[in-house]
Formats: sequence, structure tokens, C-alpha cells
Amino acid sequence: MGRSSAEQAQRNRAKIVECASRLFRARGVEAVSVADIMAAAGMTVGGFYKHFASKEALAREACALSFAQADESWQGFPAHAESRQDGGISAIVRRYFRERPAHLTCPMLAYAPHLSGGETAVPAQDAYGEGVEKLLAGFLDRAGEGTDAPERLRNARIIFAAMIGAKLLAQASGNAGWARSLQEAVAEGAGGLCPEGQSASGTS
Repeated sequence: MGRSSAEQAQRNRAKIVECASRLFRARGVEAVSVADIMAAAGMTVGGFYKHFASKEALAREACALSFAQADESWQGFPAHAESRQDGGISAIVRRYFRERPAHLTCPMLAYAPHLSGGETAVPAQDAYGEGVEKLLAGFLDRAGEGTDAPERLRNARIIFAAMIGAKLLAQASGNAGWARSLQEAVAEGAGGLCPEGQSASGTS
């Protein structure tokens, strides 16, 4: 294979992973077929196995890409003045609860059904675990990771778990009023995570 052919193959593979990531986040892994992915990529189904041994192998790479994109998005959340008191935690929480296109569904929610069926050797599980761990680490860093503040970090972990749960409930209930009230409670709780030595008003 010549250099140009190899480069085209790499571009094709990257395009397949990107299309799979978007479709899996929008519709779930189980609801998307190889044919769906290849059609979205503008390629034939026969070409799929030149790049991947199976749909599961692709799901692992798509999962890793989805989390990398989510992490990049979270890293881009600035600590605005209104959220400076809590290190930017409330900014992340409130943005997390906003409506967004289906292909930008949180990967923690999008891939969870596929990985929760009791299978012990699902290739995407390690990518999923690494992705969630990285998002959590970034979240805790905003709350003051590395400082002598164990109670604040414990509360930040609770907020993180509550944020994911509230988003799932809202998504599954069609954004019912009670689900939105849960989201607001979580966001308010995040706003109370003030850095050590600072009051809720932001004064020392």
C-alpha cells in the first residue's frame, strides 16, 4: 500500500469512528447497525471489516472518542464570575443540564445501557471507565483537588453523581417538572461548594 493509500485508509477509519460516535450518542449502541454507520460515512458495508474486526471493536474506539470530546468541552468551561466561588463547578452542572443535539448526548449516559447488561468482556468497558474517571478528575479539580479539603471533595463527588442521575431522570421522563426540580436542586448544591476560606458571597 502506497503512502497516499495508507493516509486515505487512516482518514476513512477516523471518519467511521467519528460517525459511529455521533450515532451511538444519538441513538445508543444497540440501535445502530454497521450499515447505518457506513452509510453515514459514505462507504460500503463491505469496507467496514478492512478497518475493524467487529462492531464491538469500533464501539470501543467510538466510546473513547466520545469521552475525549466531552472532556475537551468540559475543559472549555470557563470559571465565569458567577461560578468563581465554587471553582466553576456550578457552571459545569448548569451547562450539563442544558438541552443539546442528540449526537452530543453525554457519553456517560449514551454508552451505559450497552455496558450494563452483565457482559464481562465488552471491549468498550475500559474506554468507558477511563473516560468517566477523567471527567470526574476534572470535576474534582475544579472543586479543589490536591488541597486539604476532604469534605469539599466528598461533597463534589456527591454532586457529580447527582448531576448524572438527574440528567438521566430528566432524559427518561421527557424533562418532567419533577425532574427539572431535581436538576435545580443539584445546581444549587453545586453553588454551595465554595473554596476553603471563602463564604457563599465570595468574600474571605
